[in-house]
Amino acid sequence: MNKQKAVLILLLLPPLLLVLCFFSPFLIYALFDSSWYYSEEIDIGSLNYSSVLTKAEKAGYEVEGSWPWPGNFSGFEPGDVPEVRESFGSAALVQNIRLNYNENSELMILVCEDGTEAGIGTYVAVSNFSHSDPHSPLQLSEFPDDPWMLEKLELLFGPDEKAPEKYLEALKKASQNQTWDTKIQVNESPDFPAVFAYLTENSDDSSYDNYALGLYGYPKIGSDTKEVFLKDGSQVGSVKYFVPEAKVVTYDKGNRYTGNRYIVELDSSGKVRLEIIMHVGSSRDSIPEEKYRAVFREMFEEMGLSPEAVDSFEFSHSSSKVW
Repeated sequence: MNKQKAVLILLLLPPLLLVLCFFSPFLIYALFDSSWYYSEEIDIGSLNYSSVLTKAEKAGYEVEGSWPWPGNFSGFEPGDVPEVRESFGSAALVQNIRLNYNENSELMILVCEDGTEAGIGTYVAVSNFSHSDPHSPLQLSEFPDDPWMLEKLELLFGPDEKAPEKYLEALKKASQNQTWDTKIQVNESPDFPAVFAYLTENSDDSSYDNYALGLYGYPKIGSDTKEVFLKDGSQVGSVKYFVPEAKVVTYDKGNRYTGNRYIVELDSSGKVRLEIIMHVGSSRDSIPEEKYRAVFREMFEEMGLSPEAVDSFEFSHSSSKVW
């Protein structure tokens, strides 16, 4: 049987190689002979991210990316914090909060998978970066001082006198059976407006970290953005946000295989980028400006965005050729 297979492979190999040699130039041509238009990112102002994507889907457009439905992605609701809404939009969530005791030790609140049917859990964790052995428990001497811990736990979870003490005692007990850091699961979300107010009042500077470069190198706040709060150059704390983003796509004449692909890329903060990927063999082709702006104006209108905003975008044109 093995001998028969070997003979069959040898018989089929020459025709396969011949077909490959014949069609390879065409495959390469199809891969590289294309053209596209793209814009830099523009902030078009506040938008209702959920409503925009819902309208896009109802209009028949393809929607790719992060949807702001409950359970689709995890995090804490930021609550009534105007600075966060203005920077990231109403659909943004808080992924974690870090409060720094010193340069080595911190208290963190985070959302992560908890291994249960519920899937998502809220955790309080204590870390000490000077703890050198990842396989040994965190010692109580490596914890922040009790008064500091109680103060921050009260800040996070409200003025209930018993809650901070209960959580601190649970953390100390958990440290005996865990390695590297110590964490416990709690049944409540943190009071983010109170935490944000504390961080802004106790810092003299803040900056965004973990910026991602957008398409074609333009700077863009990524879907994971960390805001760091500093006091005299030392970190007081930080907040990591999840900023949902999506692509809304349509095609010329509804044909996804031979039509030009029109893309509106946006996030919940109101930042939008436009792109057109033209069909294969389009390196010599172009689209009249009024035509592609008309397509984007129609998309904006059906998505509940201002069609006039399309006039603010400047487009660049590029192409790839096989010669």
